Amino acid sequence: MTLMEPNKKDLAIERYLTILRDQHTPTAQFRWAADNLARLLCSEAIAKLPHREVNLQTPVGASKGVVLDTEVMCVPIYRAGQALVHAFLEVIPEAKVGSLLIQRDESTARPKMVYHKFPRQLPKHAIILDPMLATAGSALMAVTYLLELGYSPSHLYFVGVIASQEGYHRLSQIITEDHITIGVIDPGLTPQMYIDPGLGDFGDRYFGTV
Repeated sequence: MTLMEPNKKDLAIERYLTILRDQHTPTAQFRWAADNLARLLCSEAIAKLPHREVNLQTPVGASKGVVLDTEVMCVPIYRAGQALVHAFLEVIPEAKVGSLLIQRDESTARPKMVYHKFPRQLPKHAIILDPMLATAGSALMAVTYLLELGYSPSHLYFVGVIASQEGYHRLSQIITEDHITIGVIDPGLTPQMYIDPGLGDFGDRYFGTV
């Protein structure tokens, strides 16, 4: 399942997306909605990671629980991807964080790798974080780089807020759909290759640099 599962959380997701899409939403409220939506996306994404059952003792008696059965690295695509990192570290505080700065050439809409930094010991699974999946150019560049580092496609995951149908399709050719978590898929792209209707520039709106 690519989108959030159709359960009681859907209304919350729609509420946060409504706030994020509204061009009149001020920075503080945009940030609040983005952070809360990121927690819901995180919950869905980590459920797809390997986990195992454990026995434990409560103050009253024996019980069972689950723990992650793998090491994880979050890989935000800077700058907008930074907005999703905190939610993941709240849930997986032991996760490592790699960094990719990929800038879009506004004249060609093509991505360019500017900077990268990763732990010396790479965790087994990597979760790429980027709120907006438009053409998927940046996400595919991130995937290519991680594959060059030795990751297999089966150990890569992606989490985003909004994707275009085109961007989602391109990414799903490399990463299995089960490993992609998206809040919503929008129908198209503008001539400038921005998601339509989307929500504008996520990074500028989140960090108040509009």
